[in-house]
Amino acid sequence: MMDIQSAEKSRENQFRPAALRHALSYCFSVPAGVYCCMSHRRAFLLAAITFLFCSAPLRAQVSVVDDIQRTVSLRAPAARVISLAPSITESLFAIGAGDRVVGVTDYCDYPAGARQRPRVGGMINPNMEAVVALKPDLIVMSMEGNIRDDFRRLTDLGFPVLVTNPRTFEGIYRSIFQLGTMTGCADSAAHLIAALRSRESALRKQAGNGGVRTLLVVSVQPLLVAGRNTFIHELLEAAGAVNLAAYARGNYPAYSRETVIANNPDVILVTSDAVADPSSLTRLFPEWQIVAAVRHGRTYRVNSDLVTRPGPRALDALESLVHILHATR
Repeated sequence: MMDIQSAEKSRENQFRPAALRHALSYCFSVPAGVYCCMSHRRAFLLAAITFLFCSAPLRAQVSVVDDIQRTVSLRAPAARVISLAPSITESLFAIGAGDRVVGVTDYCDYPAGARQRPRVGGMINPNMEAVVALKPDLIVMSMEGNIRDDFRRLTDLGFPVLVTNPRTFEGIYRSIFQLGTMTGCADSAAHLIAALRSRESALRKQAGNGGVRTLLVVSVQPLLVAGRNTFIHELLEAAGAVNLAAYARGNYPAYSRETVIANNPDVILVTSDAVADPSSLTRLFPEWQIVAAVRHGRTYRVNSDLVTRPGPRALDALESLVHILHATR
């Protein structure tokens, strides 16, 4: 029976063009000075070696250190990726790896191509049977929306899992770099990062240091605001705002009506999934009529997908906030 090494050589030979096999045989078997000179022999050999290396399948190992300091390695760039967060899905499509995405969550709705991918359930407790059936060679999770128990279940099943935790613009760029490396799209990821950095720099200069006292509400019942250890906090500061909830406990701390009055924000922002119209805030909280933001008509509804998804569209969120805050000065 042919051993594995012999079988591999046999398969390699099958894919070599006959002309190349003859050239190799010719260069190694013909005596020097009879049919070809040494320089010709070297030229033949160099061409043959170049052909072999350039036409060989790429099986290079890829490896990154993820955001919980684990080294994640694959024998080759991932060809079947499951994304368990909308921001991850958007990043994968943005770097040109959308064709490698074989599964997404119910919340992954952008870009349009993401809506065509098989669903594996929610960000919390995804359907494990659906995950297994899709045979992924990489699963990508987020610390912001996924939970530790699901991470353990997936790793216990033997799947390579990459964990991201982008809470700053630099974190977004790092996540895009990681995804580019693991999917074989490193070049396009680098180009995207460069473009995003350039846009971020321009928007920060435009924002200046306005110091607009701002509160961003992510839920009205219960009343929750964006705290310091969130990507929204980074967005607010980059746009020239002072996040009044920066020193509250928790990522999205519960706020009392009285605390909002005491903070007296110049601007109140509320996410689009919390209210349909910012004017509804005063119907829910009539006592806020004395707050500066309400008195001066500076309550604004912002796109929740943009401000809560730390991915490539975060710069759209930043541009929107810069425009809003600039108008208040």
